[in-house]
Amino acid sequence: MAAVGFLVVRAATGGGGGASSPEAAVEELAEALEAEDPIAALDAMDPGEVEALTDVVESASERAAELGFSPEEKTFGGVDIGLTGTRYEVDELGDGVARVTIVEGSARVSIDRDGLGEVTGAIVDAEDPESDTTTLDASDLAVEGDEGEVEPFVMTVRRGGGWYVSPTYTAAQYAVDLVGLADPDVPGPDAGEGADSPEAAIEAVLLGAAGADGDAVGDLVSGETGEAVRTYRGALEEWVGEGIEDSSAEIDSLETEVANRDAGGRRVVVTELEGRVEWTNADGESGESTVAWDGTCLDVTDADTGDGDEMDAAAPESAFCLTEAWGRLGVDELAVVVVEEDGGWRVDPLATVTDYAAAIVPELTQSHVLRVLGIPEAAEPTAEISAGEPTTVELDEAGVAVLSATIAEGERFTVTTEAEGEGEIGAYLVAPDGDIDPAFTIVEPEVAGTYELVVFTEAWAPSEVTVGLSTVQEEPIAVGDVVDGELASGSEVVEYAADLDEDTSYAVGFDNDELGLEVIDPDGLALELTEDDDPDSNVRTFTTGDAGTYRIRVDGGDDRSPGTYGLTLDEAVPFVLGDGTTATAQGQIDGPSDEQFIDLEVRGGASVGVTVTTTAPGFDIVVILRDPIDDTEIERYDDRGPGEAESIIFTPDVDTTWRISVVGRNDSTGAFTVEAFEE
Repeated sequence: MAAVGFLVVRAATGGGGGASSPEAAVEELAEALEAEDPIAALDAMDPGEVEALTDVVESASERAAELGFSPEEKTFGGVDIGLTGTRYEVDELGDGVARVTIVEGSARVSIDRDGLGEVTGAIVDAEDPESDTTTLDASDLAVEGDEGEVEPFVMTVRRGGGWYVSPTYTAAQYAVDLVGLADPDVPGPDAGEGADSPEAAIEAVLLGAAGADGDAVGDLVSGETGEAVRTYRGALEEWVGEGIEDSSAEIDSLETEVANRDAGGRRVVVTELEGRVEWTNADGESGESTVAWDGTCLDVTDADTGDGDEMDAAAPESAFCLTEAWGRLGVDELAVVVVEEDGGWRVDPLATVTDYAAAIVPELTQSHVLRVLGIPEAAEPTAEISAGEPTTVELDEAGVAVLSATIAEGERFTVTTEAEGEGEIGAYLVAPDGDIDPAFTIVEPEVAGTYELVVFTEAWAPSEVTVGLSTVQEEPIAVGDVVDGELASGSEVVEYAADLDEDTSYAVGFDNDELGLEVIDPDGLALELTEDDDPDSNVRTFTTGDAGTYRIRVDGGDDRSPGTYGLTLDEAVPFVLGDGTTATAQGQIDGPSDEQFIDLEVRGGASVGVTVTTTAPGFDIVVILRDPIDDTEIERYDDRGPGEAESIIFTPDVDTTWRISVVGRNDSTGAFTVEAFEE
């Protein structure tokens, strides 16, 4: 809300002429905050950075009042700020640029709830219903960066004969301090000649940015923003080119539409772009990405490096599209404002942002703002949901629906969602005490009351979503039990609780692949289930950790379908030898070409040993491990002499059937016994 307050009309005052020193500029800003005077606050800021926002500020202020975020008569209404004991240290980084660090002082922020906008008041009540006053010391505003703690500061610049606070320089210097980027070069170099045309300015900025060339970008950016880019060009190059030793770009085609802009300059719409970026990383490896913009979607795709591999340092395949949701917010094309300055054309970032803001602000809804702030649950619920059959709900313009549900204490439940079309669905629960719980796991409420369920999509667009709220049915199960069950609806969940031993392997038989199956340990974590490599098998195995109550969870699966099922729980057999009726098998080698085969099925993760023995003193045993599909030899075991045993060990990652064959070395013959055992 403070941000909305700052975006108030600068009006036609033309600024206050600046302060006499960097410290005085910060003091003017502090006094304006204490006086709740946003115009005076903006007068303390660099005119070139804020005056372009005049029309947008008026629109934002009016829209904030319309949506209930601020009272109509005063954007700062209901907020009282008091500063005491402030002391600053000034460090002039170069001619016309100074850093002002707040080394001492405190701020008291008091809230008059009756003076707040309706929505803002409700948010404040929900967040902290007891306190109306917050006190912050200067040390509370320090932040931890890669190079250590950064004390709070603002950057100031000299324009003409006066000093002003610069939001752009402040943001850039915080990035330098927090990430450890290159120090600014103060004063920054003068701008170059600019481009010959608006289209050429767009192309030059794109090539400079892709090549991490701070000088080139700084030459093609207008006004105070361009000055800041040139001053911090070293930091810009480090940030954009992190992990890249060298990069370059080419534009194969660029199509634009250029129109005059009422507020001055040209509005350049990029309708088509094709190009590529090449780079070499710090390890000397090179790569290439192709870039394409068709007027609606941007695609960046890794090119093959020539050896069949894609570079880790390359940009991954990505896409950004101007969806219908953007269109509803007034954004249906990629446009950049370009102005003529000192005889050349340059990109104007502030005017570009201003144009986008002017289009978006009037279209914003309360839900849009709350979602941007990360508190969509602050909106009033639109419907109530209860356990039972799934309910269809309408997501609003921001792709959000807030529902309410009355939950009893200890009533375990879960949430399911399903929507038509693309885009993942997200959801979370807000408990009566304000705690946030994930919605798609089993929720175990500690308090009874009304919970809020927030459902949203990535698309930020209206749509229909089917939401199910299901209490969890709990049943006991013991090792050796056979269960027949049914899910009457896809939103139902059944959990079978079993007390299991530590470090023991168990097998779950489950005969409906359309349904979901999970095993949850005593800590609430899902265990890895190992499936048999036999496609006709319905057995999954798992191994316990600590002894305790484990839950076998059955739900509607990915499709949230109802259905019947059969379920069994047994201790997992670590191996199956031959026909599985015994841990031993016998055989006889009668001649030089004779070979006996035994199949050994080993459960994934189990260590199983196989020993082949003989009572014939002249029989020299050879054990061959073969592929069960085509009988090709994998490994041969022939370490012992005549009459002695041969042994092998299996520890596969997945359930696998191996084929073992026994032959006699040097045409020896005799009877043998194969014995399998858990290692």
